[in-house]
Amino acid sequence: MNGVDGEQTQIYLIIAIAIVAMLIMAGSIVVFVVFYQKKMIQEQLKRQAIEYEYQQRMMQAQLESQEAERRRLAADLHDSIGGMLSAIRVGIISLGRSLPDPKAVNETKDMLDETISTVRRISRDLLSATLEKFGAVHAIREMCERFQATSSIAIRFTEGSDLPTLEPQKELMIFRVAQELLNNAIKHAEAANIHVTLEFNSALRLTVEDDGVGFDVGAHKNGKPFAKGLGLFNIENRARLIGADVNFQKALPKGAKITLTLPLEHEEGTKDLPGR
Repeated sequence: MNGVDGEQTQIYLIIAIAIVAMLIMAGSIVVFVVFYQKKMIQEQLKRQAIEYEYQQRMMQAQLESQEAERRRLAADLHDSIGGMLSAIRVGIISLGRSLPDPKAVNETKDMLDETISTVRRISRDLLSATLEKFGAVHAIREMCERFQATSSIAIRFTEGSDLPTLEPQKELMIFRVAQELLNNAIKHAEAANIHVTLEFNSALRLTVEDDGVGFDVGAHKNGKPFAKGLGLFNIENRARLIGADVNFQKALPKGAKITLTLPLEHEEGTKDLPGR
């Protein structure tokens, strides 16, 4: 009996050892799978980060190229074409003085004056001297006032207090977004009133709201082509480049409301803006 009991004990011991070994093996496999999956996830996140950084760099290079081209065109319009038109204007005035009936020449001069004004306006739209000297707030305010002077739409600009100092790139992107949204509202919204707001409350918020025809928010969120070619792709790219979010929504009772929100770091200070 003792021999049989000993054999059974050995069998049980062997079975127990086998079970423990299987459990250890199974645990090792689980640990390996978890470790492998974790490593794969880390590699995937690393690839995504590299891809995102590459896209950001490409986007930044593209926008910097656009701004460089804007500068070149603005300089050509202001210095070359603007200068030639001004010289032609002086010549026309001199010619009109020698004619018995200067009426036709005066009409030509008036057309030329309008052309010169248009060239200057396009040059300012391409490159805002106010933006470079005084920042986005003054540049946006000046843009609203200029559009108001040449449009039948009531355009109002409201700025908050203690607006923070921003990097030049962020100032530029915020101005370009405001410019694009304002142009879109004027050209496509069929609005009677447009309200542009720039405020700061834990984050910088630029809001452009109109009482026009509005748009299909669902179509935009589903990735469908946006109505009337509003160039939202550039707006979202510019926002993404400076770490901002853009929210498109219908305004009540009608119209559209677009808000750009830029979270700001605590070390950014505030500045006194001239004219406040």
